[in-house]
Amino acid sequence: MAFNLLKEKFLRNGNLRIKDELLVAKPGSHKSKKGYEVRILAKNEQELEEIQTAISSLDLYVAKTFLKGKQIVQPIYGKEITKKFEKIKLMEEKNQNFFL
Repeated sequence: MAFNLLKEKFLRNGNLRIKDELLVAKPGSHKSKKGYEVRILAKNEQELEEIQTAISSLDLYVAKTFLKGKQIVQPIYGKEITKKFEKIKLMEEKNQNFFL
């Protein structure tokens, strides 16, 4: 149930950052801020609390939220969870292209 809530919010307006393994492997590259991240945007504080509760119930770390413009962003860090959301995004894009 918690994962379904996160999936719903992610598909509404979330995005991903996937680590570029080739770029990080280059000598002299900065390895920080190039990791795996799911960003879920909350409409308000109440929705943010629901998202954080869902993240916590999945035994994931509830990272610090931040504002991007007027939107509240709740990041989730980690390779495994990011890969799961990447699959969800690809399936959703495939379904949308089916109807075009």
